[in-house]
Amino acid sequence: MKTIWFAALLAILPWHQAIAWGQEGHSAVAEIAQRRLSPQAAAMVARLLGRGHSLAAVASWADDVRDARPDTSRWHFVDMPLASDRYVPAEHCAPSPQGDCVIAELDRLKTALRCGRDANARREALKFAVHFVGDLHQPLHTVDEERGGNAIPVQVQLRGLVCSQACKAPLASNFHAAWDSDLIHATVWSWGAYVDRLESAWLTSREARTRQAAGGTPVDWALETHRAARTVWNLLPPGRVLDDGYFQKVLPTLDRQLGLAGLRLARFLNEAYGSKACRAGY
Repeated sequence: MKTIWFAALLAILPWHQAIAWGQEGHSAVAEIAQRRLSPQAAAMVARLLGRGHSLAAVASWADDVRDARPDTSRWHFVDMPLASDRYVPAEHCAPSPQGDCVIAELDRLKTALRCGRDANARREALKFAVHFVGDLHQPLHTVDEERGGNAIPVQVQLRGLVCSQACKAPLASNFHAAWDSDLIHATVWSWGAYVDRLESAWLTSREARTRQAAGGTPVDWALETHRAARTVWNLLPPGRVLDDGYFQKVLPTLDRQLGLAGLRLARFLNEAYGSKACRAGY
């Protein structure tokens, strides 16, 4: 009955209803970035959010306002066919009443962060940027097929590194939602623990310490994430049961994507707040 109910629910859900990473993943990305802000960026964040308020506190705001702001809906993802190796703006980021795509919005936010018309506009730009850099690193937020995996029912049954809900009984989910939250819940008890995990592991790796890790553009990040999406998509078991075998195979990708998102968010904000240039229209 659970499987039948879940399949019926999927049929009525809007396109890309799932919210990337969930609160835990977005907060972890934001905290990693917070620890790497330049003095100038840290001062601007404190000015806009108020002293004592962190990026993690606003990391899920863009999801919270999504229903009230339908014109922002498509800013959370970029739909590219799995087989595609190219980003084609006219095909993958066309304007619509629900917005265009995350790549285009991040390009606009580069300027809006420091050049918005007033403090409220700059504060909103900051909250969007924190969220959307995270979104762009959730692999299934770059996939067109099956609504980015939302239309693929799965059973989550694994112990992971902690015995979460899915350890006690099979959890009816979907492939996209599993990547949003279920795999994270199987890794740690809290998002703060995930930050600690990455700070003591992947973020100390040779790859993380290279300039290339935080480098590139949103287009580069999207294409890199898309390659990761192909890997985790092709590892999906035929029976669509996400067990410990699947978890162990994709955990390095999960760690890497969250770590990269944090590093790149820090660089995105540091560069935006380190410049004084504003283009026409701001």
